[in-house]
Amino acid sequence: MLNVTELVKKLNVLYDYGEIDHNESLNYLIDLNFLKSIEDKLVITKKWINFSGKVSREEFISSLLCYYPPLFITLLLRVYTEACIIGKSGDSKALFEFINSIPEFADTILKIKHEIIDENEEIKALYQAVFKGYPQYLSILSELKIMQLTEDVSDLEILPMGANPNENLIQGRRITSSIYLKGLKDKNKFTLTPYEYSDFPVENEVGEVLSYPWKTFLTILSMVISEYKVGGFEGVSIRPTDITNPYNVQELQLYIFNAKGNEIKVGSLNNFVYEFCTKNDLCLFPDKAPETHKVVFDLLGERKMDFKDGEYVLNEEFNDLIYSKDIIVKNRSRKFKNLIKDYIEELRNTL
Repeated sequence: MLNVTELVKKLNVLYDYGEIDHNESLNYLIDLNFLKSIEDKLVITKKWINFSGKVSREEFISSLLCYYPPLFITLLLRVYTEACIIGKSGDSKALFEFINSIPEFADTILKIKHEIIDENEEIKALYQAVFKGYPQYLSILSELKIMQLTEDVSDLEILPMGANPNENLIQGRRITSSIYLKGLKDKNKFTLTPYEYSDFPVENEVGEVLSYPWKTFLTILSMVISEYKVGGFEGVSIRPTDITNPYNVQELQLYIFNAKGNEIKVGSLNNFVYEFCTKNDLCLFPDKAPETHKVVFDLLGERKMDFKDGEYVLNEEFNDLIYSKDIIVKNRSRKFKNLIKDYIEELRNTL
């Protein structure tokens, strides 16, 4: 019998960390293309990621539970049986709602409509996990509507994790969009989440940055900002929304100086990061904009960034450390740094 409690735990781990050791209870999600089996791991697919951006965490986990084949069949039989009763009662409005609500599952219902409903102990345990008790017709129908938001999406090759930003921040990489996820002792094999960086010996301050994807991202973005300034002109700037309280956590705005030298407000830092990741096939999971503005304030508190002359920039001492002593962020993030700069240059030339 399926251990529903353990299944829910595994789905939550996948929601947060994007991969898990292979487990037979999750095979049905491989069949549905929500997961991919690679070596000894199960890794989330773009179909999983795409769906995660459309619904809440609770709705997402519930939907994946409802796709468990025995429960899925039971739910379809339950609503079909109820719809037949509605039809006989002459309630045409309710019958139309049923027909209109689950078009994606119509063919499956026609194939199984003569099967017998078997609400065994496994199904009852799943009822409790999804519906917090015995489900009513409308709650099942509501769940089936949400499940139809899934789409088949073509996937990208999933390469193993490397030891530096050039190897980890690449096309197809699954990257957590959560900024405060608990760090792992050892990094994942295929997905980028916080972990205790030990791939190479580095300065403590650099190791702290490399241990968290969004600290790494913002440090490299700040390096681009710094290098524009060294080149003698403004290229991009991160600024507070409320200039009178720059040290209070708040939404941050990103400004681009276009090719004509005009200052253009692009929008929020969070949206800039999300659009950059989307364009370059960095697969954020869940598919939501990371709250990178909060990470900037964390870096301020750690004295890795400063607020200076109206904008957020690398702290001078940390900047000197990166360019004088570090070999990983300085030398082994160049491909990714150039990817960011190319994106900014594209904006500069089109705005």
